[in-house]
Amino acid sequence: MSRMLEVANLDYSYGRAQVLFDVSFDADEGEIVTIIGPNGAGKSTLLNVVARSHRLRRGTIRIGGQATDRLSQAGVVKIGCVLVPEGRQVFSSLTVRDNLVLGGYVTRRDGAAKATVERVFDIFPRLAERSDQLAGTLSGGEQQMLAIGRAMLSRPKVMLLDEPSLGLAPQMTARIMDVLGELRRESGLTIVLVEQNAHAALGLADRGYLMSGGRMLASGTSAELKADKIVQQVYLGASAEPEPERASPGTAISATP
Repeated sequence: MSRMLEVANLDYSYGRAQVLFDVSFDADEGEIVTIIGPNGAGKSTLLNVVARSHRLRRGTIRIGGQATDRLSQAGVVKIGCVLVPEGRQVFSSLTVRDNLVLGGYVTRRDGAAKATVERVFDIFPRLAERSDQLAGTLSGGEQQMLAIGRAMLSRPKVMLLDEPSLGLAPQMTARIMDVLGELRRESGLTIVLVEQNAHAALGLADRGYLMSGGRMLASGTSAELKADKIVQQVYLGASAEPEPERASPGTAISATP
């Protein structure tokens, strides 16, 4: 299994206010990695720097082994990394179908784009039913479906998702998580998932990172993070039940320097 995303020693500041401190993490091909933590931890900023929505200040980012420090945001999409931003950010005045088509604009593969639109409609039948409806009239869950579908049009190798469950009902959140798992199984897609819903995120992911105050505090498999008492008390709720399958002795989560 090859390393698809590598982030090392990344710092980032808004003016004089530093918000990321020596952040490192990685994701292998076909792996789902989640980053959990409180509001203000720097999770969204981290994804925006990886996607080049924010300019890289210090550190290295490699996608499929290729350094991205000289690439634009469009260049990062071309080499296979796409961001599904927080708040969906669909084009409200355009139809569902037009939003999807725009998702393939950078890669410009018309034949592949048509097939991918149809695949999106297979995965999200509700979008097919509303293909000529304005995106701004969709429900929050439908807009999240559309945002993921639009990202699929660039045929990514790495998909970064920022709070996809935000504002969604539990049933819709479960559906979104199921779809992400399906995309990984069918195409080997690497997924990096930033989520405040730690239950949903750790239920889907292979591995995870705990982030707070702009730093990576710990990392481990999802089972290891679920079993950690601090994660249980702070992020899963004090009454969280221990998972039936616990990490064996000697496999405690690793503190990230």
